[in-house]
Amino acid sequence: MPRIRALLVLLTSLTIAGANESFFKDHCFKCHGPEKQKGDLRLDTLAPDSDDWNLVLEVLENGDMPPKKEPRPAPADLKKTIATLTASLLQKADPPIALRRLNRIEYENTVRDLLGIDTPLGELLPEDGKVQGFDNVADGLSLSSILMERYLEAADAAFESTIRRIPPLAVKTRRTKVVENNDNQDSFAKKKGGVIKAHDSFVKFTPGWPPVRIDEVHPIEDGDYRCRLAVWPHDPGDRTLATAIYAGPLFGPGKRRFMGMFDVTGTPEKPRIIEFETFLKEGETLHIVPWVYPDHVTWRDKHEKQPGIGIVWVETHGPLDQDFPSTAQKSLFGNPDSITLEPGSPIWMRHRKGVKLHNVISSTPEADAERIIRDLIPRAFRRPVSQETADPFVKLTLDRLAKGRTFEQAVRSGVTAILCSPRFLLLNRGEEPDDYTLASKLSYFLWSSMPDQELLDLAAAGKLSDPGVRHTQVERMLNDPRRERFLKNFTGQWLGLREIEFTSPSKKLFPEFDPMLQESMVRETEGFFRHLLENDLSVSNFIDSDFTVLNERLARHYGIPGVEGHEYSKVVKIPDDSIRGGLFTQASILKVTANGTNTSPVLRGVWILDQIFSKPVPPPPPGIPAVEPDIRGAISIRDQLAKHSADESCARCHDHIDPPGFALEIFNPIGGERTFYRSLGEGKKISKREPYTIGPDVEQHGTFKDGTSFQTFKEFRKIILEDQDLITHSLAQKLLIYASGRPFTLADRPSLEAVVQKSETAPGLRSMIHAIIETDMFLRR
Repeated sequence: MPRIRALLVLLTSLTIAGANESFFKDHCFKCHGPEKQKGDLRLDTLAPDSDDWNLVLEVLENGDMPPKKEPRPAPADLKKTIATLTASLLQKADPPIALRRLNRIEYENTVRDLLGIDTPLGELLPEDGKVQGFDNVADGLSLSSILMERYLEAADAAFESTIRRIPPLAVKTRRTKVVENNDNQDSFAKKKGGVIKAHDSFVKFTPGWPPVRIDEVHPIEDGDYRCRLAVWPHDPGDRTLATAIYAGPLFGPGKRRFMGMFDVTGTPEKPRIIEFETFLKEGETLHIVPWVYPDHVTWRDKHEKQPGIGIVWVETHGPLDQDFPSTAQKSLFGNPDSITLEPGSPIWMRHRKGVKLHNVISSTPEADAERIIRDLIPRAFRRPVSQETADPFVKLTLDRLAKGRTFEQAVRSGVTAILCSPRFLLLNRGEEPDDYTLASKLSYFLWSSMPDQELLDLAAAGKLSDPGVRHTQVERMLNDPRRERFLKNFTGQWLGLREIEFTSPSKKLFPEFDPMLQESMVRETEGFFRHLLENDLSVSNFIDSDFTVLNERLARHYGIPGVEGHEYSKVVKIPDDSIRGGLFTQASILKVTANGTNTSPVLRGVWILDQIFSKPVPPPPPGIPAVEPDIRGAISIRDQLAKHSADESCARCHDHIDPPGFALEIFNPIGGERTFYRSLGEGKKISKREPYTIGPDVEQHGTFKDGTSFQTFKEFRKIILEDQDLITHSLAQKLLIYASGRPFTLADRPSLEAVVQKSETAPGLRSMIHAIIETDMFLRR
């Protein structure tokens, strides 16, 4: 009792248990007191400044403590204790100003916008660490000597990209008639059935071999090209056919770049002309990949017509970028009469003779070099700089000249030093935020890049401190095409869309899966987020909605009629009898939370708790094996988890994990609705076409820790939707982390509650972003 009294005095002095001095004695000391210390936690001797009080608060809020078998505290007592504990912890919580560097995506975007180049610099830098789900958070963005070496390499590549070394080729159109260019594939095609010739066109049926050869239109020099091809549908049936187009190496290593998904319409006499512009390297080609669903090679009966893509001709036109000097060079070096391009060393080129590499020279090198460096620094550092700040970079450049380096080499040294400087790499250098800091905070939140001139002009005038001006700027920025960077970076990490390619569904269990479906999945989720953002629709739509964003491929996958075309996804009203609506039912989410072969209520339950509820689950205790579903259908996953959760240490987390995880079992690993598991074991088949058998029935019922139960996924979703604060709190917290670039802590709860409070009257996603901008977590830290 003396220890208990001492603790109660201590807690009262800290205002930790001032609301109810007997609460901890009645509900906590039995397991965390003098006689027993579960989890090595002893409350009667716990220091006032211990971080374990945060753990106490967490388990009380989550309902994990007291344990199931112990008497539950009265709701009013629990609420009061949580409130006083929170208030006490807030008094001593004071997170530092976040000092963080640019992540590699931000670095690439910033250098691109600063220098006017389009070079993939991010791939030269190592992966960034993630903290609380995002790779732009200060705690995961350390600096090291190895990283600085990579930054030097990237900065050097960026500088080199500003200079065009040889005059561009004259613009030329190269066209090939595909049926003639692929004449030698005729005998192979007859054997394999992969291609035929029809209507003076090359008709391809499958995405595999043989490829479409278009050798005559390959670019002979790097540059920007306008690409066109004429296509038509061969025996499409009742479906819209489509083709994917990639650009990249003809053979061997090298990543192919996705150009787009295009509907194939028209006739042999009047084909559709597909047109787009892209950068192509010397010798690269366009890969034309038919996306014909279903795959007739394994699924279609012999008497059925085979849908295919007729390709008439392909052409490239370019190079389009004819500036010499390049626009980027003129932006960096300026365009005075003193600076010119001078031919230097000859270079061998297969298709051109007498070509020489050009170097940038100056008739007044010292003056031009100093001007270039002093002009670049304030733009690179995103604020005005004093002469003292600029002098070391100028001195470095001029010293290189004095030691006999060429003008271009000296300027290269100065520019790379600027691009590796802490003032360039760091977004928050520890000083109190000012208007220039706010300009960068806004631009890196919504554009993942440096502020534009309008933001910098407002910062110079001291106007970004005005909430009304900030509101206007946020509206402008959300209407700018650069907001797509925010959309992709935020949804890619919050919802895991970056991981969509991490798993490949089993071809035996899910033969209907194809790349077209995967591309359509991502389009749905990004389009859904974009629609909410553009129209300021309620964030509750993330839980349930009467609309989604579909193309024909995904609509057929969902069983939603009336959607035609694959190229553009559109907002579609969900039929009343459909299970779809909200994020839980979107195939992209369901794929990234599965392993391609099977689903796991554990994986999906953990994902929901972390990403949708913002209640991350700690890793399992050491020595506890993972629960893997039995794809042969012998043992149900529910039986496996019931046995697993018999251990009290496992049950504490699985009481939270399993209910939402089982609710999503009605969806297979590629997002299709199901009533049974597919199996590779013995059993009944639906038809001869499918290689899998019918496994156990799906069980989707569950019971929450508070005793609320559901029998179906729809009932689960309805329960979640009734808790409006759940998604509001969670999404606001995710946005606060992403926007501020630092971890969310207890000290940030007032900022979170301010956003939630504003959402009660303005529940839209766009309105939430405006509320995020006005929080202390964004403005002050």
